Amino acid sequence: MTNLRGVLRARLWALRQALVPLIEISVAAGLSWWVAHDVLGHTASYFAPVASTIVLRVVPGRRIHRAFEMVLGIAVGIAVGAAVIQEIGTGAIQIGLIVGATVAVATLLGGGPLIASQAAGSAVLIAALPSPNAAPTRFVDALVGGLIGLAVLAVVPRNQVRSLRDAVAALSVALAEILDDLAGAIERGDVAGASYALHRANATPHLGDRFGRVLDEAEEAAAISPVRRASASTVAPYAGAAPHVDYALRNARVLARAARAALERDEPLPADVATAVHDLADAVALLPGAIDGGAEQTGWVELAMAASAVASASLGRDPSLKHAVIVSQVRSITVDLLRAIGVERSEANARLPAPGLSGTIEG
Repeated sequence: MTNLRGVLRARLWALRQALVPLIEISVAAGLSWWVAHDVLGHTASYFAPVASTIVLRVVPGRRIHRAFEMVLGIAVGIAVGAAVIQEIGTGAIQIGLIVGATVAVATLLGGGPLIASQAAGSAVLIAALPSPNAAPTRFVDALVGGLIGLAVLAVVPRNQVRSLRDAVAALSVALAEILDDLAGAIERGDVAGASYALHRANATPHLGDRFGRVLDEAEEAAAISPVRRASASTVAPYAGAAPHVDYALRNARVLARAARAALERDEPLPADVATAVHDLADAVALLPGAIDGGAEQTGWVELAMAASAVASASLGRDPSLKHAVIVSQVRSITVDLLRAIGVERSEANARLPAPGLSGTIEG
């Protein structure tokens, strides 16, 4: 019973998260039918609501491109289906031939999977529900549905910037906790603790993926909607930060792996290394404010640089290979963080203190 309640709560949460998209699809489908059927006078207007639904169900960030592909696919299906039916009629064999011919034409035109599938589906409907001279009408219906789907997407209000901030905050909190766990493991010489930090680091890609999806949706919304176009300048810093936040996540995994390897070999690391990783965690936790300018960037940069300075200085006392790898990753993450707030790569590298051992910095 407890498990059932948990499943039910999860389903209700998922429904709440999908409420706005659900309303968008419902409104777009009804509006598409009304325009095609009542305004334009098309008697069989099923292509319009289908087209609007497909546009809104496409992964955010690709809807404009996918809408074009969908309408093109439907046009190919209608054209090929109508032409073949006129010559050979309808039936099971004819439908098979029509689908094959339609997919072949779509492929020859350079269409991807969506164009081919929409072409095939449209051809089947043309063959299964024949109607004299309906091809132009059905194409218009598909165009109406696609455009209305994009229009609904453009006018439904959403706070894209808040969604971006939430996504970056979730990612930053997770990464800061991982680095703090790792620093504690280094202080204690705790192999299990370092393994746990590495396990958590390996489980973070979904947070980066979420950030990417929210960013795609925000950029798309700014491009589609005149109402949201003013937010494009606010979205831009997040777009610039995205690849460097991803680099920081990757480098954190390498850092955790290198620290665990050193501890497994019973190679003691200087206390300064743990201090540097703690400082890095503090900087990561404040990254969202530094990206959107809400935090004092000068102080934040000093905090990020402190981690690199402490780590680099420790190399002079213990220039072992494992130690050098760890310091290199601390420096790499520092560069990633600076790049995430818009610092040029050459400037970010120039700000780093001279290391006891040279290395390549990503970013």
